[in-house]
Amino acid sequence: MYDFPWWLRAEHFLNIIFVTFFIRSGIEILGTFPRLHTNVHTPAGKQWAEFTIKSMPKHKYYAVGAEYEDYSPIISLPGRGLLGQGRYWHFIVVMGYVSCFVIYYILLFATGQWGRYIPPSLAAFPEAAHNMVSYLAFQVPDHMPGYPFNAAQQLAYAFAIFVLPPFMIFTGMFQSPAVNTHWPKITKALGGRQMIRSLHWWGLIAYLGFIVGHVTMVLIHGYGSEVSKMVFGHSDQPLAGGIIFTIGLVLVVFLHIWATRTSLERPRSVEKLNNIIVRPLTRQLMKLPSRQQLDPDNVTEHFRASGCPPQTDEYKAMVVHDYEDFVLEVGGLVERPMRLSVADLRELAAGYEQTTMHNCVQGFSSIGTWGGLPLPALLELARPLPGATDVVFLCFQNMGRDDAIYPEGWYYESCPLMEANQPQTLVATSLNGESIPVRNGAPLRIRQEISTGFRSAKWVERIEVVGRYDIIGKGRGGWFEDFDSYDRMQMI
Repeated sequence: MYDFPWWLRAEHFLNIIFVTFFIRSGIEILGTFPRLHTNVHTPAGKQWAEFTIKSMPKHKYYAVGAEYEDYSPIISLPGRGLLGQGRYWHFIVVMGYVSCFVIYYILLFATGQWGRYIPPSLAAFPEAAHNMVSYLAFQVPDHMPGYPFNAAQQLAYAFAIFVLPPFMIFTGMFQSPAVNTHWPKITKALGGRQMIRSLHWWGLIAYLGFIVGHVTMVLIHGYGSEVSKMVFGHSDQPLAGGIIFTIGLVLVVFLHIWATRTSLERPRSVEKLNNIIVRPLTRQLMKLPSRQQLDPDNVTEHFRASGCPPQTDEYKAMVVHDYEDFVLEVGGLVERPMRLSVADLRELAAGYEQTTMHNCVQGFSSIGTWGGLPLPALLELARPLPGATDVVFLCFQNMGRDDAIYPEGWYYESCPLMEANQPQTLVATSLNGESIPVRNGAPLRIRQEISTGFRSAKWVERIEVVGRYDIIGKGRGGWFEDFDSYDRMQMI
């Protein structure tokens, strides 16, 4: 148990990179909804913690983008309120982090090195308490017989290696819309979407606490001799080990600087990296159908809205006349193009409803009972032609005109036919038994339950089946994908 094999040392250095990257990118994600709730409805002003100095108006509508906190790139990755880039880095690094730990666990148990972290008996717990008293008295406790560290260190390592990684992976995984909607009973058993998000935050705090404690212990026990174990596998060359390890830490800092500058100056490079590393996972998650059917009596009283409605005279006239003149056009690569009123859609829907949870990409959630026509049923009526691959949703909303914090451009979204044909993908015409409010996308919106909320396009005026989406807009599949580094496949 005194050995420090090369693979253990390599994993130690890789984890410094992975953990620091996912902490910084996680802070970036937190900053776009800098409040923590335990209630899935995320009622305004009812958060148990917040990390913002902004005060939002209580009686005035505001777009969710106005809640963004612009954290410094020194703290978050990449900073500047760039949620899309933060998500890219978080998921890229988590893929490496999970792979690293799977290999680490295999090697630990294959070589018997797992025993260095597992207490030999319950006596390790009171011994660890005595060790902590010694540290508080500025005395360094002795190692346990047969181990390279004392009981307090062993228990800390056991927690950081066998408890924290599975906890963070599990709570992170169940923030994925595709996962938490496919296993809604587990989501509910964990306390709901916002409780899971809060638990994940506590995991972040635990990591930060471990890092502070671990670094403190290294300094107390002697920086050179301790890091020499992670360089050479022994403590016989403290000076050389200290120099080499410090150079390694400088390299980690430069990796962070490179990642931050790349995100701010060449964001599409990070997108390409994400598409190589993360997209294979999201393609698999797209196959998980949503199986939500939540309690209709537990819908959110004020279902949160996340965008500014269209401001054209045409749209305002439709609102005034209760959408009597509205017609949804369904066309493109279909055998049977259609023009359908809201009444037509409701007749075709035959009273279909589903009670589901909205997973906003920023982090908030709401529950609503949506009525409308399942998109698979609409596509079956329209009969996509051979060569059709995707469905595009075109909207009345022009972002820069209607929501001044964004650049101008007509809002649109798209999804692969596989996602469009998910059983709970819906052309919604009602919310909680009434017509959809203007702020929530009237007269109709799309609901893509296995994805994050921004892809559930609001104020939709046309649905088009296409053979390729990369020639529409800037070619990345949607407005936020074009302008804000969001991934088209947002199953996580």
